[in-house]
Amino acid sequence: MPAATLTSGAVALLLTLLEQRELFISGAAAEMHPDEVPLLVSAGLLVPDGHEDVAAVPGDDDDVPVSLFWSDTLGGLASFSPTSGPVLVPPERLLRRRVDVAVALAAIAAELDLPARWQPTVQVEGLAWELGEARLGRRAHKQPIWFVRRLGGREVRRRVETAIAARPHPHLCILLTSTRREGLEEVAFPGTQIVSVRDVLANSDALAISPGILEARLGGVTTPTSISPVDLSPDGRVLVINGGEPMVFRSPQHIAAIGKLVAAYHAGRRLRASDLTDLRGLDRLFGAKRWKELSPYLKTRDGGWGFEP
Repeated sequence: MPAATLTSGAVALLLTLLEQRELFISGAAAEMHPDEVPLLVSAGLLVPDGHEDVAAVPGDDDDVPVSLFWSDTLGGLASFSPTSGPVLVPPERLLRRRVDVAVALAAIAAELDLPARWQPTVQVEGLAWELGEARLGRRAHKQPIWFVRRLGGREVRRRVETAIAARPHPHLCILLTSTRREGLEEVAFPGTQIVSVRDVLANSDALAISPGILEARLGGVTTPTSISPVDLSPDGRVLVINGGEPMVFRSPQHIAAIGKLVAAYHAGRRLRASDLTDLRGLDRLFGAKRWKELSPYLKTRDGGWGFEP
């Protein structure tokens, strides 16, 4: 889809619609976006999907939704006004449109290095799709890429996490999402990197994401072929040691401590426990479960802690 067929406003509207519970926009709502909706329609991103059987009609009821009926006299659907009698409702106002998810995903992935005849695979009905594997930059392996919407919702996150666990990937999986970055601060899944589509668009007036920007956005996120045996994602939340299973940190205390330890590792230094926590020992800082994962690589020598991958 050529970038010129959209505007930044149309792209923003489409991403907003993808975050709605239902992927519809009513005719009345479409009237609030007179410039954007026609562009989305002409690009095939919004398609007709039936008609409303009620409408908010200006007049006696102050825009309260009213039932509609067919009027042979007026030749269309009408509402009844106590003062004016039957009032024709313009057909366009009743037309409901739906986001064509397949077209939207194709537009988002248009510049990715996907197979020529790729098809998205549903992983969570109506919420998550696997797009396929694409090579980003000079990485040795292709990255599995999913698209997920409404990641700000707790139930959606639970269902997506279950789907990811049921379909593990040998390499870092990228989760593209229509959810804004601000709604993702507490969201993390093992073995994945979550990226808001808005942050990696090639242009603000097109839906296609930029592989180059996406690669730069991932930055230091490790794949199993990383040169460094100890790598931490740019946001400080995903740690990979020797290309193993990613460890995801959510606690601010854990993120801060791991960041200091990784920086010290790359600088060839070691840290005392008191540099990392006021608690008595790193095992208490990280807790039994997380410490079991870290302890094979975190060792103390001469009172200083450091990674020994």
